[in-house]
Amino acid sequence: MPTTTCNACNVVFVDDERKRIHYRSEWHRYNLKRKVAGVPGVTEALFLAWEAALSIGTTPTLYTCPLCEKEYTSSRAHEQHLSSRSHLMRAASQEPSRSSTAGGITPLPVRATTTVEEDGDDELANESTSNSMQADSSRRDEEMEEVDLDPSCCFMCDLKHGTVDDCMVHLHRKHGFFVPDSEYLKDSCGFLTYVGLKVKRDFICLYCDDRRRAFQSLEAVRKHMHAKGHCKVRFGDGGDDEAPDLEDFYDYSSSYADVDGKQLVAAADGNCGIELGIGGSELVITNKSGKGTRVRSLGSREFIRYYRQKPRPSLLRQVVLLRSPCRPDTRAWVW
Repeated sequence: MPTTTCNACNVVFVDDERKRIHYRSEWHRYNLKRKVAGVPGVTEALFLAWEAALSIGTTPTLYTCPLCEKEYTSSRAHEQHLSSRSHLMRAASQEPSRSSTAGGITPLPVRATTTVEEDGDDELANESTSNSMQADSSRRDEEMEEVDLDPSCCFMCDLKHGTVDDCMVHLHRKHGFFVPDSEYLKDSCGFLTYVGLKVKRDFICLYCDDRRRAFQSLEAVRKHMHAKGHCKVRFGDGGDDEAPDLEDFYDYSSSYADVDGKQLVAAADGNCGIELGIGGSELVITNKSGKGTRVRSLGSREFIRYYRQKPRPSLLRQVVLLRSPCRPDTRAWVW
């Protein structure tokens, strides 16, 4: 028998009737609010215990003034009314037997409500919200079915194109979608299919990615990407937050060869002046000439964030510069 589960309350249902009754309960609504706030839900026994503790000593009271025919829900407002000028003048003008009656205190009648008499629109809205949150959670917990997506169809406006290249041109001109390192993109069809599924199936912004929750609809994620200028992927900047799953669609091997297609560094040539740096992530090029030796380092794009840094000079370097004979104010120090 198929069963359904409420992920907010961790309850399993075997029939639809119990599920509908549960979705209308205060316990389920309370756990939904806790789920939105990022707090785990509570059990039904604990929730009922909290309700019982709050209900003790909180019975509302109605304060009445039969002389003025007024009702108050707080004792302070009732006392202020009894000491008011209008009440005293009315009490003085009335008969002594009637004016001696200061007022009465009675329990406030509670409006009887049943689940059957609830507003229909509120029930539908609550049930649809619960179902959408349950579907959203189950969609992330379980493996989703593959969705067929045409890479030649624009994932931002569903415009159909004849080829994948025409679709990429349309994305760039119409939506400002920029493909980083397009000259090294080896699988444009797979690239568009991957980013298209993220938008049209998972409702995820390509630039925000996992930094924020998925949107509730395709229209919502498209509006977000247009408004924030996020019609792009987080790749090619050299930062630590790049999307590593996009590397499978690129091939940078052509950038390691010269015009003739030969390898830049010979395997067994010790006099070429090019060698690998420490860790194998840099190429150290040594150029010897009559003016001296010039050394340059070619680093990997993986460490571009460190190459862009400009650390402050050390104290030893400042001392060397101050005592340099090239400075006119320190010539007296030179022997």
